[in-house]
Amino acid sequence: MELIYSMRRKRLKCEPPNFDGTTDPEAVRPICTISVCNIIAFTSFTELSDVDGDTWGGHVYVCDIVTPWNSYKVTSTTHPVSALEWDGEGKHLLVATTVGDVYVYGQKDYLLNEWTCLYTGSFPGERVMKTIFFHNGRRVVVSDKKSEISMAERFQLSRSTPTLKGFGGAGSEGVCVVTGSGLVGAVSGWSAPSALVPLRPARDRVTAAALAHKNGKIVVAALCVCGGRASVRAGAVTVTLPLVLQLTPLPTLYLPEDTPQLPVCLSWKLSEEVNSLFVGSTTVTLWKLTERAYPVHKLLAKGSVQGNTTPGGGPKSASECFATLSWQATGAWPVEGGEVAAGVASGGPRAASLAALATPRSLHLIGDSHHYLCSRAVVTSSEVSPPSSTPPKKTKYGSGLLPSGARCARACGVSVSRSGCAVVVVDTHSQLHLYKHTPAHEHASQVVSQTCALLEYATVSGHDCVDVLIGLKPNVLEALYERLTENFQRQPTAFQQHYYYAWIRLRMLLCSMIPSGQASASNLTSVLMSGASSAALACALRPPAPRPDDKDSPLHALAVLAGLFDDQPDHDKNLLALEAKAEALGETALSALQPLLALRRPLRRALHTALTALAALQTSTSHHGYEVWADPSALGVLRKLLVVSRCSARSTWGGVEAGAGLQSALARLAASPHNVKPDLLEECLTLCVHNSSRVWDVSPRCGVGAPHARPTPYHLEYGVEPESLRYVPEPPPHAVSELTPSFEMDAIRYMYLGGGDKGGGRWRECGRCGARVLSASLCARHPLQRAYDGRFVGSCRCGGKWSLVSNF
Repeated sequence: MELIYSMRRKRLKCEPPNFDGTTDPEAVRPICTISVCNIIAFTSFTELSDVDGDTWGGHVYVCDIVTPWNSYKVTSTTHPVSALEWDGEGKHLLVATTVGDVYVYGQKDYLLNEWTCLYTGSFPGERVMKTIFFHNGRRVVVSDKKSEISMAERFQLSRSTPTLKGFGGAGSEGVCVVTGSGLVGAVSGWSAPSALVPLRPARDRVTAAALAHKNGKIVVAALCVCGGRASVRAGAVTVTLPLVLQLTPLPTLYLPEDTPQLPVCLSWKLSEEVNSLFVGSTTVTLWKLTERAYPVHKLLAKGSVQGNTTPGGGPKSASECFATLSWQATGAWPVEGGEVAAGVASGGPRAASLAALATPRSLHLIGDSHHYLCSRAVVTSSEVSPPSSTPPKKTKYGSGLLPSGARCARACGVSVSRSGCAVVVVDTHSQLHLYKHTPAHEHASQVVSQTCALLEYATVSGHDCVDVLIGLKPNVLEALYERLTENFQRQPTAFQQHYYYAWIRLRMLLCSMIPSGQASASNLTSVLMSGASSAALACALRPPAPRPDDKDSPLHALAVLAGLFDDQPDHDKNLLALEAKAEALGETALSALQPLLALRRPLRRALHTALTALAALQTSTSHHGYEVWADPSALGVLRKLLVVSRCSARSTWGGVEAGAGLQSALARLAASPHNVKPDLLEECLTLCVHNSSRVWDVSPRCGVGAPHARPTPYHLEYGVEPESLRYVPEPPPHAVSELTPSFEMDAIRYMYLGGGDKGGGRWRECGRCGARVLSASLCARHPLQRAYDGRFVGSCRCGGKWSLVSNF
């Protein structure tokens, strides 16, 4: 486990007394959580840019895991934030305060820096200790079979029981909360009153809680303090319509007598059974809820009494008659240095989960063994600005200020990513620290195999996998690329078709993190954009069947082009015949193709992509990485788009011979991509000389995952973009021309953004790949353009989130 980066902020001139050194278990501290999209959410008592302490309260920020300096505020509350939670898809964020206010936020127009409140709930006078979203019933089951079998058998999409069933059995939105007085509440996404149920008839003071999903229910564990004795009370909550809670009690776990005076943290271990609980204080103990049989005398167990019979009618055995649930300690890890655990979090796939333990000065990883997997120190004493030589003008919190040496913050919260490869720690100054966990193996091939399995799981589940790749060396990334390509090509055809574009996006991410793979990343991006154009056209070219004798009707032209996008087994054999039919269409039939001009820019991009592929063929006929001219499926998509482009251009401009040579060269290249003849090379050279348009789809970017070859760890500051992490890729000679798209172009629509350095402009920008697009879509758009743009509204083509940027 290695430290990737540590964030720093400007220190407050006036801090409250005993802010960092307090051991009160009920003191509110900053918290953090990470979503399946690798977006970190954390809290702060003041705004990150505030140095005077004028904004004391509760502030919630979010940031991408690769660009933590770009932290955007979600909301500000009057009272401190006590609970923070992402939903299962990483789209909604729950914020709860110490006075019982619950807010659920979602991104406005899919922007990471603009959020809107979706629904709220209120529990007046109650401090919310822990929250969780309702489960929607969709999950990915990882089997224990060997890696040689297909991915479809190892990762299976299953439908489980949702927490709250709606119309037709589908899952409904909502949240479940645990309050500081021992109440379990629920808030639904639709207009319904909140529901409450106590953990037990007598109210207790709850100082910590943990929630998890199990078989359509929510299992609750709450640390209750009553009469100077601490105990963990557990239960299973069932939610039914119209928002009614039913609590099934589970056995109580009693803790040592000195526990109430120390902070205690709870966390369920993520597994298929969800029956193990971490309890952290001066010692971290793993308790498992098991069914135990108590032996009794045979006279007490003999005979058939009421309630002591089996369904068949016979008497039960003694072990079946007197079996009950009980807690059993299965592991214990002492906290080094006499410190107290500040937080415990479990993460990773349920088949191989791990837990992270954070103490004020260190971070430990806990696995299935009875010792720590690894331990690292959490250093939080660095500053980004020198201390002020003059005292502040006025004291905001009285005379009890912290001494000069107390500015060293302490770790107070921890969160583990969904893959289990990244651990985020937040300290009392709301400074983030990212640690990367890489399994320690003797051979590099074992590291590649385990990392490849995590990437395959992310491909099937749809989760973001950038946390798996951060911190890996270029040689490991290249080995991962080769291994993933081999594994994917061995999968069944139906599986490859379903996850084809997810596989391309994963290869794009891998190549973009390799210094020598920028050309391959650009080629894969061009293929992805060509596939989006092909999908938009395939949805549009679905006309009724024309009459056989009507060859000049517009329906006949649409039917011919629709045959290009039909998924037939012998499609490659019929592609030449369909291209010939498209060339023979009459002018009357071509009049129906004018609406296809709505995609003239993506079609022009496909034309430039084909020219760039032929230009790359001139440099070397032996491809390294990914080349478009060596991929028959990519060449097939480009040939289809060229046919549509030529036909739609003929319907308007009458250019019959435009692109005929390019289409012929692609057809010959697709027939034998690995045996290029000299006359084909000469033909491609002639086409590239007369057409100098090229495509380069890799933008300058600044991020932790960029291949800038800077050693870790990075010490960064909120709101300041580090110039040392900025990476500007250089295009190869064959992709450089006067008509190569610049950074000021829309990466999706293939048009100029406007504005620039001389004028004001607004656009959306991806923090991971640096792509820029228009800030808002135009109102009067063609349906074809909406179908094309809709694929990139929620996220960038690389999977990153959009943020609104302006140079006003």
